[in-house]
Amino acid sequence: MAAAPRFPHSYVNTAVLRALDDLRATPSEDTLTALLDAAQRGGLVVDITGSTQETGPQARTLISSEGHGVLPLFTSMRALEDAVGASAPDTMVQATILPGREALALVTADDLAAVQFDPGPRALVVARSHIEAALGGHSD
Repeated sequence: MAAAPRFPHSYVNTAVLRALDDLRATPSEDTLTALLDAAQRGGLVVDITGSTQETGPQARTLISSEGHGVLPLFTSMRALEDAVGASAPDTMVQATILPGREALALVTADDLAAVQFDPGPRALVVARSHIEAALGGHSD
């Protein structure tokens, strides 16, 4: 198996940004499918702020208004820094950039109900069932 690609700190997943804009402009099954296809290519940033050497990297999650866990995924380090900075300005941000398919699969490994792309004013939430379907019903 090939090693996972390394992404520079400056990485931006422009394909996902475009797909998010398309889905916001024209919400449909087709634009959702296009977003999830784009999200499986390239990388996505996972917030691991607060992880320690003892705990190892642990993805931070959000809680929805209904009490369900939501996994925030970001299109760039800048998007993560902006989101964390807005909510906790003095927090040192920690992150890892994973291949998109691996990042999406994190939602299937925990008690999470959805993924939220780029939390903040333009956030978009996608239910776990759509993520699982896009991954082919499994999380290789």
